[in-house]
Amino acid sequence: MGKAKILIVDDNDHILKLLRISLAKAGYDIIEAHDGDEGYQVAVQEKPDLIISDVMMPKTDGIEFCWMIRENSPIPLVPFIFMTSLEDKDLQLKGFRIGADEYLIKPIDREILLEKVEGLLNRSQKVRRFEEEERGKKEVHGFEGSLADLTLAEVIQLLNLNRRTGTLSIEATASGKIVFDGGEMIFAEYDDATGEEAINRLVLEKEGTFRFVPEKEEVERNIAGATMNVLLEACRLADESNLQGEA
Repeated sequence: MGKAKILIVDDNDHILKLLRISLAKAGYDIIEAHDGDEGYQVAVQEKPDLIISDVMMPKTDGIEFCWMIRENSPIPLVPFIFMTSLEDKDLQLKGFRIGADEYLIKPIDREILLEKVEGLLNRSQKVRRFEEEERGKKEVHGFEGSLADLTLAEVIQLLNLNRRTGTLSIEATASGKIVFDGGEMIFAEYDDATGEEAINRLVLEKEGTFRFVPEKEEVERNIAGATMNVLLEACRLADESNLQGEA
């Protein structure tokens, strides 16, 4: 596999230069843009493996840029890091609500930057390898694993992208299951929660096991929203909960 490609977006040329030097020395290929509009065009053309963007920019700011990537680009799941000079929890929450994965406060600490970049890229590569293995199978099989190795959000993304039908059973703090039909979540239950509330609680679990069985199960639908919308909302609620816990 070649070097990871990182898109950095900031209207400050000095910040771009510092990030470019730090990331290039770490072995990454770097592409740049100066605002959200240019960043979106570059992202669609270059399909970076990770995006780092300032929040406060002229024209299209980082919040809208992230929304455009998540909703309208060919790489909606690309890892996305926000950076800002404002230590503002409300701004962080707004960023997480539209799909940011991480947040950095300027001036950026090089070690923290590289640690977050490496962590997000490793997670993304792990998901991609798992997805390629699933697509490479000639027959449709089930699979199982640990939530410590692959988060539930990542498992849901894989099943959605591969349009799988079957039942995902989860054993964590409690027992639960999610039923998929053509990649869409149609039913969920976890402990005493059902539907989207069950998904909201399930994505919080960090330890446990999962098992997917590709057999169609007849259930009464209790999830109305599209799978990725439901998942993004669950992840945003989890991020908000984590941030409020740190306050």
